[in-house]
Amino acid sequence: MIYKESAENLLKEGLIKRCPIDEKAVLNLMERARKDIKTARRNLSEDEDCAYSYAYNSMLHSALAFMMAEGFRPEVKDKHLTVVRFAASALDAEFKRLLNDYDFMRRKRHRLVYEPDIPCSKEEAKHAIHTATEFMNAISTLLRKKNPQLEIYFK
Repeated sequence: MIYKESAENLLKEGLIKRCPIDEKAVLNLMERARKDIKTARRNLSEDEDCAYSYAYNSMLHSALAFMMAEGFRPEVKDKHLTVVRFAASALDAEFKRLLNDYDFMRRKRHRLVYEPDIPCSKEEAKHAIHTATEFMNAISTLLRKKNPQLEIYFK
């Protein structure tokens, strides 16, 4: 996956735009990410595809929170890919594995939506939930370091 670019390139391509940092929106997105994980866990025993999709949504919401905390938001075109590309351009090398997993999950979730005959196993869904939880917690930690006043705490 590794997208080699910068926020400036994404701005030039018209894929992102600058926006004022809205701490309430950041907190709301992180809360949504937490709820997505809870929903994924709750659905795991009955619907692996649903659990996988909610795990992916948690990663998307976490990455959007990070993006907004940096003062950017995606434009209309290719939003999901743009959020992945922005995260890859802005996060340190310690996020490399999680970003690769995030991009893989983005593509898999797309297939689950548009090619419903491609199944998702329970193990894939479990791994997705684990990865999404790890990503959400890492983003939460990063946001708290950047702004210690943010009250983002997860269990």
